[in-house]
Amino acid sequence: MPVAHTISAVTYDRDAIQMDREYLVTVLMIEEGEELMMMMRQLYHLFESEGRLKLADLERICLANARSDLTTIVHFVAGSAGNLGLTRLHGFYRAVERSMNDGSLTDISDAAVPIRAAFDQAGLAFKAAFDL
Repeated sequence: MPVAHTISAVTYDRDAIQMDREYLVTVLMIEEGEELMMMMRQLYHLFESEGRLKLADLERICLANARSDLTTIVHFVAGSAGNLGLTRLHGFYRAVERSMNDGSLTDISDAAVPIRAAFDQAGLAFKAAFDL
């Protein structure tokens, strides 16, 4: 059962699908087979490595309440997630960004755990969708 990622000031669709496999396959216009699997492994590796790099200082950023730094991180990762069909992560990170931009999320000191957990769950969903 997926963990609900909660930050009190952030509202998003917690029931959104984690991974939209069909969206990604359709966008890539590659038929099922080894070529698709090779591309999925490459995309997963890129998403995982770039995302982890962006999230490396997440705890420090949140504890320092460096909202502009967090906005940059979630904006980047949300874009990547959306392109890969990671619907729930995309929605959650965009909602975090929106909440910081509109001033409803001003204290991010407790945000690192749900932000990282959402990223980890999305990675697992991607791997499961393509048997990686």
